[in-house]
Amino acid sequence: MVCIAAFILLAICVLSLPIIRIFSKKTADNIWNLFKKSIYCFTHRVTFRKCDSTFKDDVKNSILRRVVVRRPTWVKPLGVAIEVLSVLIILTTIWSLAVGAKSLVSLAAYGMCDIVTPEACVVGDAEACYAGEAKTAENPVEWLGNWFVEFGEAIVYLPIKFSTRNAAEYIPADYPYRDAQAADKPAALDIFDPGCKFCRESYTNQLASGFFDKYNTALLPFALRDDDDYRFANSDLIVRYIFASRSVPQADATRAVEWRIIDRLFTENSPRKIVWQEDFNNEYSDAEARQTLNSWLADFGYDANAIEQIAAAVDNAETRAAVDAARDLVENQIQIVKIPTMIIDNERHEGLFKK
Repeated sequence: MVCIAAFILLAICVLSLPIIRIFSKKTADNIWNLFKKSIYCFTHRVTFRKCDSTFKDDVKNSILRRVVVRRPTWVKPLGVAIEVLSVLIILTTIWSLAVGAKSLVSLAAYGMCDIVTPEACVVGDAEACYAGEAKTAENPVEWLGNWFVEFGEAIVYLPIKFSTRNAAEYIPADYPYRDAQAADKPAALDIFDPGCKFCRESYTNQLASGFFDKYNTALLPFALRDDDDYRFANSDLIVRYIFASRSVPQADATRAVEWRIIDRLFTENSPRKIVWQEDFNNEYSDAEARQTLNSWLADFGYDANAIEQIAAAVDNAETRAAVDAARDLVENQIQIVKIPTMIIDNERHEGLFKK
């Protein structure tokens, strides 16, 4: 273990040799000679062969020779301490390499070094809402198991991320496009959570860039969940209102009501002079959210009877089945890991859409 630990430490020192050589050529040469000896011993140890050099003893003796003269009784415990320290150095190095490998794979797969805690990443694009559930652990063994599970999930997701996707294949027949469908425009699918701020920012960027003029765009609403609850208050309710509204014909069919709901939610301000999304996320109870959405339906041309039908359909089994089918489409077929997610030009675009 000592020779492996010494190899690791000397390898780090070798990286600094040009700087060390400026101050002391002799020291730099000594480090280089020791490093060459450590390579020989290291290559034998990692291939389970016996190291037939005296490198291990040379390292220990160089550390202990001053102790032998002044404190002979310290030699044995210090020798044990060197062995223990060597094991810790090796384990720390292995763990560092594993963390680095996981970060690189996650960066390639998700665009961030750690999708569970994106705020901890120095590099990568964290401008999205993570669609998975953070794994909790009650002990170190469970935490380590979760860590390797996350590593495995990142590896599995790599081919999914770069696979070809055709948006039209994922758009059910009853999903209305934002504008009248044009034969000369390719299909696009937008997967949004009504409560996710990045979905709102992405949508406003799409509006500003003329995205909807270039694509026949369908909306797939999806409410993120954490454990047994929804991440954003009233997100699931808005999603169910969108699905329920599809079953009731509109008086004004210039634009599907779900897109008008999203337009208002993401781009207009409430009476409190802040964007409506903030009120739904932070201020409204379920009853207040329903009352507001019903008033929007009236603004969008529905009469009292139609609004009553939609309000009743929001909680029925048919609407909940449609929401569950959409969840299955998002989680198990498209297999998203963060939203907003768009399928455009046969590719998956994850995270904030930028102008």
